[in-house]
Amino acid sequence: MCGNVRIPFPFGIGEKCSVNKWYAVECLSSKPYLSALNHLEVVGVDLVNQTVTVNIMQKISDCSRTGSMDLGGTPFLYSRSHNKFVAVGCGNAVMMDDHGSVLTGCSNTCSNDATTVTDRNKCFGIGCCEATIPHYIKSYNMNLTGLESLGGNGPCGFAYLVDKNSYVGGGSSNYVKTSLLWTLSDHDFDQIRCHISYLVARLLLDLGNGTSISSRKCSSDRDRPMQGNPYFPQGMEAFSFSTHAFSYGRVCKVQQLRKKFHL
Repeated sequence: MCGNVRIPFPFGIGEKCSVNKWYAVECLSSKPYLSALNHLEVVGVDLVNQTVTVNIMQKISDCSRTGSMDLGGTPFLYSRSHNKFVAVGCGNAVMMDDHGSVLTGCSNTCSNDATTVTDRNKCFGIGCCEATIPHYIKSYNMNLTGLESLGGNGPCGFAYLVDKNSYVGGGSSNYVKTSLLWTLSDHDFDQIRCHISYLVARLLLDLGNGTSISSRKCSSDRDRPMQGNPYFPQGMEAFSFSTHAFSYGRVCKVQQLRKKFHL
């Protein structure tokens, strides 16, 4: 645990407690951060959906073609299933890939009083619209040239990619919660074993343009919800969820402290 956020393996507090450096978490003032990924704050780790939700500077309001944080070279992807594209303003906003091809976009209409029509979790196309993204992506660009700001307070509106379950309309912060899919390679699974009730499954993740990447995960062969954490470090007995699954981070931390102080 770090503050109120549970950090389950393959993530871990410290590189020696995680499957690799990308999954290493630094706990500062009871807040967890991904050490190797721009020090992004971790909001939560979802073992079922294989996502990590982070606070990220994603709210783009520059009228020019502006890029996202590039996840190339990392085991993370912007999740198509757990995020949505949101644009606030009057007009059109477009999300593109690095080659300029349109990924998604949406259009807003504005009444004379420039009122944004939303509920807590959805936009309805009046001052605010939303759209899905077609596949997993490593990076993207946004073109807001056709999106005017509400009320004429600036040259352009703003747009962002946000976790579907975390979106709250009307927020003023430039940071939004975004879900990243975490992937595990064959090499990673040299250091991971699954609980005895789970199988190692292979996922093929569509990146568009005829390309895809492969990932592995611990998956149940039964139609039942996941209980505990099925991921274990190699060498640890993988029989008891309650004894080992979520306590590994604490055990690893204690072992590090013992080595540090020669106990």
